[in-house]
Amino acid sequence: MRVWYIILGLVGQLLMAGELPSSYEYVFPLPNSQFISPSTTVILRFGSINPKSLINLSQTINAVGEQSGKHNGTTILAADKRTLIFKSDTEYLPGETVNISIIPILEDTHVTDIEPLLYKFTVLSNEALQFTETAPEKSATLLYDVTREGAEAQITQNGVSVPADFPHVNITQSNNPSSDYIFLNNWGPPNYNIIFDTSGAPVWYWKTPDRRRDFKLQDNGWLTMLVRDGYGGSGDGYIALDKNYEYIKSFRTTNGYSTDEHELQVLPDSSYFLIGRRESVVDMSQYVTGGQSFATVRETCIQEFTADDQLIFIWRAWDHFDIRDLELESLTSNYIRFPHMNAIDIDTDGNILLSSRHLSEISKINRQSGDFIWRLCGVPESPNNEFIFENDPLSGFRNQHSIRALGNNHYTIFDNGNLHSPAVSRAVEYAIDTVLNKATLVWEFQNDQSNAQSYYMGNTQRLANGNTHINWAVGNTMPIASEITPNGEKAFEMWFTGGDHSYRTFRFPWNGMRLTPYLLLESQFDNLTLIFNKFGDDNVEYYKIYGDTRSQATTLLDTSVQTMKKLSNLENGKRYYFRVTAVDTNGIESDFSNEENVLVKMVQPGTNMLVNGDFSDGFSGWIWQVAGSASADWQIENGVSHIGIQNGGDQIWEVQLRQTNIQLIQGQEYTLEYDAWATDTRYAEIKVGQDSDPYINYSRIGYIPLSSLSHHYSYTFTMQDPSDNNARFVINAGLLSQDVFIDNISLVMTVPTGLDDHFSEITEFELYPNYPNPYNQASQIQYYLPEASRVELTIYNINGQVVGKYNNGQQVGGKHTHRIEVGNLSSGIYFYSLEAHAVNSNKNFSQTNKMILLK
Repeated sequence: MRVWYIILGLVGQLLMAGELPSSYEYVFPLPNSQFISPSTTVILRFGSINPKSLINLSQTINAVGEQSGKHNGTTILAADKRTLIFKSDTEYLPGETVNISIIPILEDTHVTDIEPLLYKFTVLSNEALQFTETAPEKSATLLYDVTREGAEAQITQNGVSVPADFPHVNITQSNNPSSDYIFLNNWGPPNYNIIFDTSGAPVWYWKTPDRRRDFKLQDNGWLTMLVRDGYGGSGDGYIALDKNYEYIKSFRTTNGYSTDEHELQVLPDSSYFLIGRRESVVDMSQYVTGGQSFATVRETCIQEFTADDQLIFIWRAWDHFDIRDLELESLTSNYIRFPHMNAIDIDTDGNILLSSRHLSEISKINRQSGDFIWRLCGVPESPNNEFIFENDPLSGFRNQHSIRALGNNHYTIFDNGNLHSPAVSRAVEYAIDTVLNKATLVWEFQNDQSNAQSYYMGNTQRLANGNTHINWAVGNTMPIASEITPNGEKAFEMWFTGGDHSYRTFRFPWNGMRLTPYLLLESQFDNLTLIFNKFGDDNVEYYKIYGDTRSQATTLLDTSVQTMKKLSNLENGKRYYFRVTAVDTNGIESDFSNEENVLVKMVQPGTNMLVNGDFSDGFSGWIWQVAGSASADWQIENGVSHIGIQNGGDQIWEVQLRQTNIQLIQGQEYTLEYDAWATDTRYAEIKVGQDSDPYINYSRIGYIPLSSLSHHYSYTFTMQDPSDNNARFVINAGLLSQDVFIDNISLVMTVPTGLDDHFSEITEFELYPNYPNPYNQASQIQYYLPEASRVELTIYNINGQVVGKYNNGQQVGGKHTHRIEVGNLSSGIYFYSLEAHAVNSNKNFSQTNKMILLK
């Protein structure tokens, strides 16, 4: 037996980026890599030796920061028995260079000498660290009436009860489709995770406060989905559920990366892959002329974990891609997505497939070493592309999603086609020949909806019956589930009735069953509706409903053979707690459902829903708040509310009077009335809306102009958003210093007459607040013309510069809606101005409103 003592002096020079001696298969961070997290681990795999033969495992990996000095830490052998992981006890310093020395000492008479490895990497600077945690990516805003069918809870054809805001579907084609169930998340709010059968009936759903995505069945039998917070961690992550829909575990990236929302892949052995994301400040002028010196770059990476959550592999965009190759991005902007990784799959040989949307590239990556096996770029002339496209009329894919391996070197892709000319979306299958370097299109199906294109999201899935499932994502113009036969015939097509978008939809066989009922509450003006389902259990005889004004109720209030019950004999003003059980055909009662509670407020139409709206009872029922730099006081003078303002502050909400716990029901019509004036001309924000982030303006009322003369204001609106048991009426009077007076406030439910009836009563020009506002991708502006008029709509930035002009010419009288899209505009405050000149009279109109763009 002999011992190899290898010393640092044997290393001749530092390694260059990407270089590794043959005896090493993989290290992370890579030599000379930049933008490394201060909390990074060092990961190592040898090429041929068994790490169990190391006699100095705990000292094999050493780290020395040029400012922080030597780092003590722990080195372990991962569960795969191949990977060494070194975790420093302390973080490296921002911006410093760290020297890594790997000195393996072996005790084996048959192993040849393994040279030491010496290299360095650079840690993120202070400026970059402030961007490490990132908010979820914002989505396109939907532009349709979100009022759901019936505007109240209902029982579907298979006996499952659903709330009023449930996203129903229509089946427009069904010709011997797959019997697999359809898995999806709608793009709310409201936010649902749903399993539909082929008739369009829900067999399971979960309503959540956060917008989830990528809901699917994994290869190990778990259901997984993205969550925005909680479940054992903060920020975005994923969770797994078992066949009873009960929580198993959560998944999150590490090493300074937050969890990206695009993909989780769990393998049969429960090991898994995630995409990590991180925002760093980068001097882009070193890459491109005109680049910003302090640009924020959102970089993504692949992370592989063992079943017991050990990180054993990282593959970063910074190490392997050139940021100058990006598409759909301006390299001179102050925010750049690099390269927008959006799908991971594992090929039949165990290596990694990666979709990078903003490179139009599919990469096959060696799972052990991190080296490229091949690169397929949808731009044939790209220097990174290794293949010639054959039989493809579009000569490649562009800005794709959803790479999936079919076996035998065949792959499906969802081709979003943003940069095709003209833009077109399709599902494609390529056969890859790595000998002749050819990518042959063997199957495709293009979207056949007129003038519609899946500009984001979407997926393609080959089914067991040989058909292909496609989600076109943009639900207001395209199906969210199509099933296409090999010869291009439609076997199935399903649409959201409300036009919801959906990130991905899938089809899987499934037989899950809840162990307890799932309970939701829905308030109506004349009852409280309980919705409860023991999903997947066909042996339920009836349900027991327990309720009380105290938590953990054991008082039996009622029973029901159906999955819904309406209670109308509850006491107003009391908070009730409810639980439900299911009794099976053998008389066995299940455990309790989740507990839900609600403050009962049944208000009949015509009754003022506000307490003390005339201020005859002083301050009772109202909440007064002054925030920020504002200074103000609130008084009741002769039965009138007087908001005295010394300093209006920096935001309109810094001087605020509000009332909460207002119940608004989706689909119902409401009338808001009040008297108001000010000491001098000013505006205020007076509205009905959500009492929590994002503070949706349910009433769609914009800023109100006030003068020194008392004026009676009256607005009628339909609650288009999901029902809210805790809405608020609010007066925001900040920014300006003029006092505000208000009295005789009432909010009543009226008989719904629809928005068109409201417009038919108007005799003057009107410009309405854009909706939604703030908005992300697109918004709509409505206006009313009392007669035929010449119209021009103009968009200005905060500096008064014209950024959009819509010369609509002559239009007939009536209601008009104009859709605006953000294009290349950056986040900020904008103004839209409507100029209208009547054709047959001397009536003219000009008005400007404010809108806010949040990307």
